[in-house]
Amino acid sequence: MAEEEETREVLFSDWSGPEKQGMTLEQSGEGEIYVKEVKMESPAGRTGRVHEGDQIVGATIYFDNMSSEETTELLKTLNKHKVGLKLQNKDKSPCRSPMGTLSPYSKDLALECRG
Repeated sequence: MAEEEETREVLFSDWSGPEKQGMTLEQSGEGEIYVKEVKMESPAGRTGRVHEGDQIVGATIYFDNMSSEETTELLKTLNKHKVGLKLQNKDKSPCRSPMGTLSPYSKDLALECRG
């Protein structure tokens, strides 16, 4: 039995879609997504870590350069998917109660707080 390769993360600080990064993606009949082609002089090719035939099994999206509107819209589209949120306690949230715990968010992820 072949040993499965460990998952690796490749960071693209200025993602503008796979074409701009020098990758062509392909979907299999089973719905899996693979890297079909990597252009060697592209951002993906220069990393040395993206290879033709790699399966894309997940993505981490950083909110650093996104507007709050873009972030909210993105979160609203993530229905019924496995999502891991990277959280920081900044103590500036309007959702903090006097006891220091978060109040429940609205059901539709509108990022509004209930008192």
